[in-house]
Amino acid sequence: MDALKNYKLHIMALAIVIISELIGIRKIGILVLMPILYATIIGGVLSWRKLNILSEKDMDHASSIFPIALAILLVKVGLGVGPQLQAILAAKGTVMLQAAAHLSGTFLLGLPVAMLLGLKREAVGATYSLGREPQVAIIAEKYGLNSEEGHGVMGVFIVGTVLGALWTSIFTSIIVSLNIFDPLALGLAAGNSSMSMSTAALEVISSHYTDAGLIDQVTGYMNTSNLIVNVLAVYINMLITLPLTSWLYNQLNKLRKAK
Repeated sequence: MDALKNYKLHIMALAIVIISELIGIRKIGILVLMPILYATIIGGVLSWRKLNILSEKDMDHASSIFPIALAILLVKVGLGVGPQLQAILAAKGTVMLQAAAHLSGTFLLGLPVAMLLGLKREAVGATYSLGREPQVAIIAEKYGLNSEEGHGVMGVFIVGTVLGALWTSIFTSIIVSLNIFDPLALGLAAGNSSMSMSTAALEVISSHYTDAGLIDQVTGYMNTSNLIVNVLAVYINMLITLPLTSWLYNQLNKLRKAK
């Protein structure tokens, strides 16, 4: 595999990871800055075409490594489930219902809005999923990241990485302050397939509830929601939501052209 022999790419990726981890998690008020944010910014600068540091071939190689990174991420998330498995099983279908809402609400609500804003096939990539690492990999494999669908999913991924934690911190603060939701429900909602946004939400929840045992349960629910969404999303997004979103786009596009 050519990507495995691209040593320049591996060295740059390792350097970005080391720098990002050395900076670490930084908190500015309720805002939580994660290493993935620094890595995205540094990677974006290094891949800027005018700098001529990375070629198109290098970036194609980088996109092909997504499945390997995804496997490592899923293992990490799964390790947080075991200690809270008993309490999680007591939730029965709640976790699955939460995952179903994550996987279906995106294109049902987002696609019409995206098309009203003037997006074309970019709307398919942007709204067929939550737009995190696994979903980027699916679009990269099916359409390529240079396609309209690729531009859509990468736009959502980058915006989510850069602004997602800020938005999640603010929104979670508002929801928690209302005191109308069970803390475990908040934990489920925090598991949105994005480690940076999930962590930002957990930080806000943890600052509101001081019971260490309760926070452990909330963390377990969040990790389980993340795991289920990640595991199911790979198959559901690939086999159901992506084809369905593409079909729905075609139908809505016919109506748009008819007008």
